[in-house]
Amino acid sequence: MHKGFNQGLKMLLVCLIAFTPLCYGITPQKSRTNQKKIEREQDRKKRQAQKKYDSAIKRHQRIQTKETRARMKQSKRASQKATPIRP
Repeated sequence: MHKGFNQGLKMLLVCLIAFTPLCYGITPQKSRTNQKKIEREQDRKKRQAQKKYDSAIKRHQRIQTKETRARMKQSKRASQKATPIRP
């Protein structure tokens, strides 16, 4: 009985040692996949926010008078000229 117990214990240790790398190999792959999924979701949210912002700007410009739109366009051009180009 004592010999069988030691053999079973050795077998258990061998299995633990043999399968431990599998657990550590799968975890990083899954975390990379999750990270990519999070990044895709953040990109999607940024695109949606930009789309909503652009539509709000267009809606705001449409309800202005012709003279106001012209002044807005002129000030936009002036601010673009005054703003240095970012690298």
